[in-house]
Amino acid sequence: MNLSSRLYEVILILSFIGLWLAIQIPKELEINVGYFLILSIGVGHGANDLKIYFKNKNLPLSKSILFISIYAAAVIAGFIAFFIIPDIVLALFLIVSGFHFGQEHFERYSLKSSISKTLFITTYGLSIIMALLYLNSTYSLSIIHDLIHRTITLSYLKWTFYILAVTTLLLGIIVLNKVAITHLLKEILYLIVIYIIFASSSLIWGFTIYFILWHSIPSIYHQIDHLQGAVNKRAIIQYVKSSILFWITALLFLGVLYYFLNEKTVLFLSVIVAFLGGITFPHVFVMHGIHKK
Repeated sequence: MNLSSRLYEVILILSFIGLWLAIQIPKELEINVGYFLILSIGVGHGANDLKIYFKNKNLPLSKSILFISIYAAAVIAGFIAFFIIPDIVLALFLIVSGFHFGQEHFERYSLKSSISKTLFITTYGLSIIMALLYLNSTYSLSIIHDLIHRTITLSYLKWTFYILAVTTLLLGIIVLNKVAITHLLKEILYLIVIYIIFASSSLIWGFTIYFILWHSIPSIYHQIDHLQGAVNKRAIIQYVKSSILFWITALLFLGVLYYFLNEKTVLFLSVIVAFLGGITFPHVFVMHGIHKK
């Protein structure tokens, strides 16, 4: 496996620390810290997409400019489309995010490519997203209604989560049949911990813990390994240097957004989700290129 198992031990510890912090700090501070982490580390884990895409490619300048233009256009189009057809774009965003979460998580097992694998990693990621929404339904239903102007019921969230969970289990039996039992038991433990966190924390904080610790950090680890050939102090410093401008831009975006929209919660969340959606689509395309190798 490419990803060190020790990393997940650290992630488990940090997850419980995050849960403890949610109890200790005021709710408003918790939400603000959550937004800060999502728009810094979370968004920043896609800062090296272009470097990843162009690695080992000797493309002419015209093709390089074309890809960069398409990448930027995809981000802008995804952002704008959210405000035009929010229900469709949100659905696509959730599906693509589910696939991306599952693909990143199970990449270390080097599973054989197949339709079953694609369905499994997608339902795995989607089941985690739906668990977060279902276990925080009071807040999530209100946000979904405000975002897409449609009413989603608690029953809909519940049964969608149940169906995805059962489907993931059945597909997992097929796809993970050659994975060692010790690793499978760890995966079950990870899911239990994640669900406990979702059930015990707010929607924003639960998403923050999962998105930052369980997805972004392993993804950054994988990206460093891909770009530098190893994960060590020098490689990490190099990664941070190449990402710092992107991170600063994201934080400035958050600061400006918060200054103008801090009292307009619905619009603030809409812009955040649209922004995440806009950068997610091209980011998943680039990362999929790594995982196929």
